[in-house]
Amino acid sequence: MAKKPFFSIIIPTLNEQKYLPNLLTDLSKQTYQDFEVIIADGHSEDKTVAKATKLAAKLPSLKIINSDIRQVCTQRNLGAKKSRAATLVFMDADNRIPPNFLSGIKYRWEESGVDLLTSRFQPDLISPLNLSIASTINLFFELQNNLKPTYLLEAMFVVSRKCFNAINGFDESVNYAEGKSIIQTATKLNFKAVFARDPIWTFSFRRIRKYGVLSITRSIVSLELYSLLGLDPKQTKLENLYPMKGGSFYAESRRQAILAKLQKKLKSKSAQNKLISRLNALLSSLKSDQ
Repeated sequence: MAKKPFFSIIIPTLNEQKYLPNLLTDLSKQTYQDFEVIIADGHSEDKTVAKATKLAAKLPSLKIINSDIRQVCTQRNLGAKKSRAATLVFMDADNRIPPNFLSGIKYRWEESGVDLLTSRFQPDLISPLNLSIASTINLFFELQNNLKPTYLLEAMFVVSRKCFNAINGFDESVNYAEGKSIIQTATKLNFKAVFARDPIWTFSFRRIRKYGVLSITRSIVSLELYSLLGLDPKQTKLENLYPMKGGSFYAESRRQAILAKLQKKLKSKSAQNKLISRLNALLSSLKSDQ
């Protein structure tokens, strides 16, 4: 029986022919090689699978599986079921990593002794604006992790299989911010999480480039306001705001109606009071934790 690898790297894909080969090439150049790669593809209509297959010679432990359901959480869960390692690494197809990334992650993982780990990222295109955005997001994740872990950037994180199984993996009914439910459920069950300052990986800003910083910010704020108002975003048509259509999404026109619905909700005085009350509670909790 073959020895189990230390890491199982799970990558959900859907029409990612432009980006996936870059990540697979990065993985083939890692200084630490005790890992397997599992691509959970949602029946891509481009050359994603063909290009991944061509790189199989450079990644002997590469496995490509098909998901009948095109949904990123479903695909990640399927990849986890087919994996063998005790430590899972979830990555997005458009990530980039340096050659020492996995050796650095292994060091931080063993040093911290936690069940969930992610680390700082840099933008894929270096500019003063992009660096400022990345620094702000990194600082936000570091601060909230030290106070009360609430958010997790699902584009790259490490999780123990014990933790992943205990929380029943990704919630397949969630259609946005799926990392949030992962880390909140894990911490409720007393699993520990850490946000490491290194090793640094590269996060794609393609969504930001497509729609602009202000548009993305408005989208994120609207989703968080839904949560603050106690509304159920699962019952809204969020696929127009945050569609899980893989690489093909960036070639499509975007429709947005959620902000108008939120504005309508806030016309109610009781809704406004509830929002103010919850914001005050959040501010008070942050102040008391400092």
